[in-house]
Amino acid sequence: MPGEITIRECLSIDDFQQCIELERAVFDDDDIDIMPVRLYMISKHCQSPTFGAFTESGRLIGFVHTSLALVDGHILYHSHLAGVIEAMRHKDIGYRLKLAQRDHAIAAGVSLIIWTFDPLQSRNAHFNINKLGAVIRSYKINYYGEGASSVFEAHLPSDRVIAEWWVSSPHVEATLTGNRPQLETVTTRVDIPDDITTIRAASLDEHRSWRLRVRDEFMQALEQGSIARGFVRNTEEKTSSYLFAEDAEQFRW
Repeated sequence: MPGEITIRECLSIDDFQQCIELERAVFDDDDIDIMPVRLYMISKHCQSPTFGAFTESGRLIGFVHTSLALVDGHILYHSHLAGVIEAMRHKDIGYRLKLAQRDHAIAAGVSLIIWTFDPLQSRNAHFNINKLGAVIRSYKINYYGEGASSVFEAHLPSDRVIAEWWVSSPHVEATLTGNRPQLETVTTRVDIPDDITTIRAASLDEHRSWRLRVRDEFMQALEQGSIARGFVRNTEEKTSSYLFAEDAEQFRW
C-alpha cells in the first residue's frame, strides 16, 4: 500500500460511497445489510461522525462509523461499524481510527463510547480491552437473533458483550500511553478459545458448547458485581481469559 495514510472525517457522498464498497469487501454483506449513503449523511449532520483512513490517492482503506445514543439520560456515542481492508490489518489503522473517534468525543463533551462484539473473538477482546482500555459490564443473549440477516449464522445464537470506553478515564488514558493498569485482585476468570473461527469450521456443536459455557460464566461474574477489566491471551495453550475485578467510580456516570 503506497504512501502515507491520513485519518480524517468522511464528509462527502464519494467518501460514504467508498465506505459502502469497503463494507462489502470486508464483511461480504448482502445489499440489504449495507448502510446506505443517506444514513451516513444523516449521521454527519447529527454530529455523529464517520472517520476514514485514506491513502495519498484518496482511496479509503478503513473506516469507523458513529451513531448517537441516549442511555439513562446521558448522550453517548455508539460505534456502529468498523472495518479495515485485509491487506492493511495489523498495521494499527483500526487503532488510529478509534483514537480519532475518541478525540471527537472528548471535544464534543461525550464521555462514553460503546459498541458490541462477540465475546468468543479473542483478537477483538485483546484490542478492545488491552489496547483501548474498554471494560465490560453487560452481556446480551442472542442480541441480533439467529440468521436475522446475512451477517449472522442461522444455527448459532448471536451473543454479544458491550464494550464501554470511558474515553477520559484514568484507566483509558494510562492504557493509551502503554501503561495499562494491572489488576491487583482478580475476582473471576472466564476462559475462551484463542481461535473460535477454527473451532467453528471444525464443529458447530463445539462452537455452541463454548458459547453456552462462556455465557453462563460471564453472566455469573457480572451478577456478582464484577466487570471485565483485563484480558490475557495464551496462544500456546490455545485459550484466552477475561479477567474480572471490582467496579470503579471512573467507569460510571
